[in-house]
Amino acid sequence: MEPTPERLARDGFRRVGATHRVLGTVQVLREAGDIGDEEVAAAERWSREYVFASLGVVDRPAAPRPDALKGDVHSWMLNRGKCAARLSRIRETLGLAAHVRLEMMLGREMSFSAMARCLYPDLSEARARMKVSAQSAFLLEMLAHFYGMQKKEAGMKN
Repeated sequence: MEPTPERLARDGFRRVGATHRVLGTVQVLREAGDIGDEEVAAAERWSREYVFASLGVVDRPAAPRPDALKGDVHSWMLNRGKCAARLSRIRETLGLAAHVRLEMMLGREMSFSAMARCLYPDLSEARARMKVSAQSAFLLEMLAHFYGMQKKEAGMKN
């Protein structure tokens, strides 16, 4: 399913495989050099997990892997529950304020300006936007660290 022509004209899009993605805050931070590949990967993972946990939807890969397991409704729901539990651990570890910012930035794909108006309505737009941008970069570093620690813990268990 493609975005409507009106939305394609209004929002900046980039093509990722077979899907369109809004040119969002993560890409802006990446192009500015504020974050690296690790943070971009963490943001994309969080976004996929958020959509799967809340809506039960995943993007179909451009080229399905031949070794991918095909599951039934039960394994689908178990994996969805695991994603929701992982998001809960992130919220507990990073805090509610961080979760709200992640949800605004990645879940709702809000711009820095829109986030700034919500989070800092009393500050000037430029100052509030700068604060939100810096907080977002730091938050993505923390998210990448969380996923890295989770991967280490999983490696130690095996």
